Parts: sequence; C-alpha cells; structure tokens
Amino acid sequence: MRIIQLITRPQRRGAEIFAVQLAEQLLTLGHEVYVISILKGPGNLYFSGNFIHLDLPGNGKLDIAGFRTLATKINEIQPEIIQANAADTLLYAVAAKYFSNWDFRLIYRNANQISSFIRNKAQLIFNQLLHRQLHAVVSVSEKSKQDYLTLFRPKHILAIPIGIDPQEIELKLPVGGKGEMQNYILFVGSLVPEKDPLGMLDIFRDLLPTHPDLKLKFLGSGPLEEKLNSKINLEGLEETVEIIPNQTNIFPVLSQAKVLCMPSKIEGLPGVILEAMYCQVPVIAYNVGGIGEVVKNKETGWLVEAGDSLVFKESILEVINSPASELEKITSAAQSLVLKNYQINQIAKEFERFYHSLICLDSHRELPDALA
Repeated sequence: MRIIQLITRPQRRGAEIFAVQLAEQLLTLGHEVYVISILKGPGNLYFSGNFIHLDLPGNGKLDIAGFRTLATKINEIQPEIIQANAADTLLYAVAAKYFSNWDFRLIYRNANQISSFIRNKAQLIFNQLLHRQLHAVVSVSEKSKQDYLTLFRPKHILAIPIGIDPQEIELKLPVGGKGEMQNYILFVGSLVPEKDPLGMLDIFRDLLPTHPDLKLKFLGSGPLEEKLNSKINLEGLEETVEIIPNQTNIFPVLSQAKVLCMPSKIEGLPGVILEAMYCQVPVIAYNVGGIGEVVKNKETGWLVEAGDSLVFKESILEVINSPASELEKITSAAQSLVLKNYQINQIAKEFERFYHSLICLDSHRELPDALA
C-alpha cells in the first residue's frame, strides 16, 4: 500500500510521535509510507522514510493556498490511504480532497475526547461537515470511540490503541540501564489547561510540609509555561520545582522518577503512561478518556476519579511510603500488560489490517470482521 501519515507540525507531541512511529513500522511491513507535516514546527521528529515538510504558516484562516499545496503532493504520491492524525490535519485533508484529482481513502485518527473541544453549536456543525467526508475513524481507546459516536455518524470506526517500542526505549535508557529511582515526581506533557500543570503544582505544594526533600519536574512546553513559572516563583518553589523543555529522549528523566503523575482533565490514551509502565515507574492518573483501560487501581497503577485532588495527593503519598516489594508487584503487572497488548509492532499490524479492509470495500470483496 501507498500510505500518507498526515501530522500538524514536526513537534514532539503525542499525536505526531505516534504517527511517525506507526509510519516506521508500516515501512518495515513493506509499505510505501510518507509523513507529511503541514505547518511550521520546532522539528525534533525523525522518520527514516519520505518526510515532507510543507511548512505552511497556519495563520488561523482558510488556507486555500495551503490546501492546494497539499493536494499537489497527494496527486504526486497517489496514495491509497491518507491518515489525518488529529488537530488541523483533518481540515487540510478534507479540503485537499476537493483540490486533488486522486481518489484515496481518508481516515481520521481520533486521539482524544473530541466532545471536550466542541464549544458551541456552530463549531459542532462545522465539525460534522468535516467528519462526513471520512471513509473511517480509528479511535485511540474504547472511551474515545464512544465519545466520538455521540457527535458523529462515521461510516466505519474501530478502536486501536497506541503502542510503544521496547527496543527503542532500551536504547534510550541511561548507560547501565534504568538505575535507582530519584526523589522526584514527574509530570510529562504539554503545558496546556487540559493537562492541568497548575493543579499538579498545587498538589505538590501540599505534600511539602511532610516531605520537604521531595521535588517535582515538569517535562514539556506550552502556553501555560509563563504562568506556571510565575506561580513557582510566587510560592518560593524555585529550589524544588523544575521545568524541563521538550526532549528528544525523555527516558533518562522518566525512568528514574519516583512516580509519573497525570492530572489531566481530558485525555485519549497518553503514550507516556505506557512508557512509564514499561520502565516500571508507578503511574498515578485521573480516570479520564482511555486511561482506565490500562491503569487499573492498585493493579497496574493508581487510578483516581477525575478532579479528586485529595485522593490524588494520598495516592502519591502511598507510592512514596510503600515498600519496594509492594510497588514491584504493581509495576511488574503494568509492564507485563504493556508487553502483551501495547507493542508498536502489534499495533501497526492492526492498522495494516484496517487499511486493507477499507481497500477491500472499494473492490467489493467480502467485508472483514473488523468493519462488519
């Protein structure tokens, strides 16, 4: 198959990272794969195949010239499958259909709880018009799939999770392996309202009276960074809280954290949770999106009802104070779950079967069970 993975911009964000990892796996399966990034971005994404950077300005207006540019690339490549991976990729892909003279199957990868981003009726109607142009939808979790179904009527929809590459992680771990856990808790993700880094700072501040040596690291960037820095300075936490910019390799920091905390208000299924579970780092997260499909409370991590900051804090204390033998039972179970169900080579084969099934539809062959 000839496949295009469409990403918003070259950046180290979950949707883009996974799209590139998937593209690499599809290459190894023998397909001709292109990654096209639409807007200008910071870079730091590597793909060994054809990586095309359109570097469009993304000025927030209808970008007719940009739609035509993408359509020209589509005409040149002549793909059978185009997968739009979140954010602006859907608008550009749908618009490019009308400027392109090539017939392709358009898939949208739904990586979040889409209803949380629909603010008003006009926005809903506009999105319904876009989503009607899709041949199929892949949701990152069953929760995201059901959320999508509350808003749209897709022709075909399937839940396929994200995956991790254990071999790649092993190569990125510090020399000598994982090493000893350090005395810090870790937040990994964009510094945006839906990830709630400010709420994480409040929870951490309440831990300090009883655990003054504990530290907090934020690993990520985003629009709340200035506000977060101001709050850190205002509360005199400069010596205990650190903001680390996005990293090409997060594993030296992630693998030695005492606990990964994810206080998100909205999520699909974050890859960093699976990465932490593989590294046997305890995970504490709110039960939003598809997180509860992998984090089982006191079995593979600590799952807290959304918004309950008191229980979140108590869960951190439980992890900090638990004997290593008790933590190992949970982190080992978490690692086993990831190795069994969430390896990227397995996930890529699910996508491959899904793509094939869409092509079978057009050739009037029998509909595979995945789409029936």
